[in-house]
Amino acid sequence: MSWVGNVIAAVGALKAADYNKKLFDKQAALNRQKALQRMTVFDKIERPRLVKAQEKQYSELFVNLLASGAEFREGTTPFFLAQEQLVNNATDLAIADYNLTVDRIDTENQSLLLEAKGDQAMFQGLITAAGQGAKAYAGAQQNKNESGSILG
Repeated sequence: MSWVGNVIAAVGALKAADYNKKLFDKQAALNRQKALQRMTVFDKIERPRLVKAQEKQYSELFVNLLASGAEFREGTTPFFLAQEQLVNNATDLAIADYNLTVDRIDTENQSLLLEAKGDQAMFQGLITAAGQGAKAYAGAQQNKNESGSILG
């Protein structure tokens, strides 16, 4: 009757594999949801706050340049300072957008790896179940051959 234990082991391996696969898939889904939340927070809060701070900095620079008494027109130092500030602002914004994109890609890659681990756990469970099923079949056949019954 040892084959019964093999059947139980096979069923257990399948259940454990299914549980582990679901666990890894759930973690991957949570990672994706977290990335979506980060993107939403960035788009609705952080990016507008950054743009507002940049606009304030530029406004303060512009007022200081005008208050200095220097002429503000194309080709003058105050004009070039203002242009440099605008370029720096655009660069900072592009870097923030890039960092968010890289973070999203990294999160998706981590999610894909978790799903692959789940697939591997499922495969391992199937292989274990197949081995235990084969042992159970062989044990049942041996009992049948020796005693005429699979129960031994």
